[in-house]
Amino acid sequence: MRMVELWVCKKQPDLSGGMTMLLWILGLSAAYAVALNGTMVMPVVVLSMSKLAGYDEATATIVASAELAGIALYGMFLPKLALKSWQAVALGGLVAVVVGEALSFWLRAPLTLAAARFATGLGEGALFSLVSMKLASLANAERYWGALSLIGGSAMGVLLFVVSVMPQDEAGAPVFLILAAFVAIMAPLLVFIARRSPSLAVATHHSRLNGSKMLLSMIVVFLVYAVQGGQWAVCGYMGERVGLSNGAVGFYLATSSLVGFLGAVVPSFTHDKTKRLPAVLAGFLIMAVSIYFLFNMLTSVVFVATQVLVNIGFYIVTPFVTGVLTENDSDGSLMSRTLVVAVMGATVGTAIAGPVFAEAGASVFAWSCLLPLTVAAICGTMVFGHLHRSLPAVASVKIAE
Repeated sequence: MRMVELWVCKKQPDLSGGMTMLLWILGLSAAYAVALNGTMVMPVVVLSMSKLAGYDEATATIVASAELAGIALYGMFLPKLALKSWQAVALGGLVAVVVGEALSFWLRAPLTLAAARFATGLGEGALFSLVSMKLASLANAERYWGALSLIGGSAMGVLLFVVSVMPQDEAGAPVFLILAAFVAIMAPLLVFIARRSPSLAVATHHSRLNGSKMLLSMIVVFLVYAVQGGQWAVCGYMGERVGLSNGAVGFYLATSSLVGFLGAVVPSFTHDKTKRLPAVLAGFLIMAVSIYFLFNMLTSVVFVATQVLVNIGFYIVTPFVTGVLTENDSDGSLMSRTLVVAVMGATVGTAIAGPVFAEAGASVFAWSCLLPLTVAAICGTMVFGHLHRSLPAVASVKIAE
């Protein structure tokens, strides 16, 4: 009888362990959403600021970019602070973001408003460094990043939808109050970050990349975010060309962003590491085909469908790439600097998208996106091909799981 009891106990699913993992992922997803919500809604922030008295689009863009500068500064120089006390970094990051958003609503002078946006960016950078530290060196990291993109990204998608349909006002920028409220709602969930299980598997040496492969991974990050930022910057013009109103364009773009996070389902549930390369290439192909049709077939149906598919492809690719980098990250600082690379890529892509689209036209712009995507796919093939060649040697220990 005693042997039967022991056997039954072993067969029972560890519900408490599963709940602990779920809460941990939920806490990290909340931190992820707060860390990246500013970059997600940046076009709406710029639009809202451009409506303020005394601001034009150029001034609004410059002031809003102070937030990106704050993220970059933290990622480059302060990513290891979370190693000393993650609770202090979490609290400081939340306070910086909430205060920065609130002050952004009240302040009007460009210099002081830029300072508030910079403080917000510092807080967002701090929270992202916390997420990176908690995931550093874990095996199957792409599944964690996929879950964070799916849960935290869905929250950001709802946020983008809300602020996109909100009316703009010359007397104030209510978008900042919405962002502050979003952070306040997410904040309590960060307590679950402490629920991390001590038994999480650590990446083996078979996941390690040398310097050249790390560089190729960074190139993939830069190019993918450059293309995504570039096409996002000008896709609104395509909506106008097919006869959609500005309100309709904003509605469809927000909806496509929300639905697009479903692409993160693929890396979240990919248990077989031999399927990483085909999944990544499929993501690139979805992005490429969608961008080509978006800028070459002017119909409202194509506009909406391709925006959804571009986002789906993007969220298939990025968790796999960040997962590989995370498995090679000992303390989270590498991923914090990777965020800087991503921000730089999106900034460059956004900056050059307008002139290329205006001067060369939609068709040429599409090809200007397909070229870097092709380079990124080649780099990704080299990285994941290298990792896949090491899998047979470790099949006995089921590295695929």
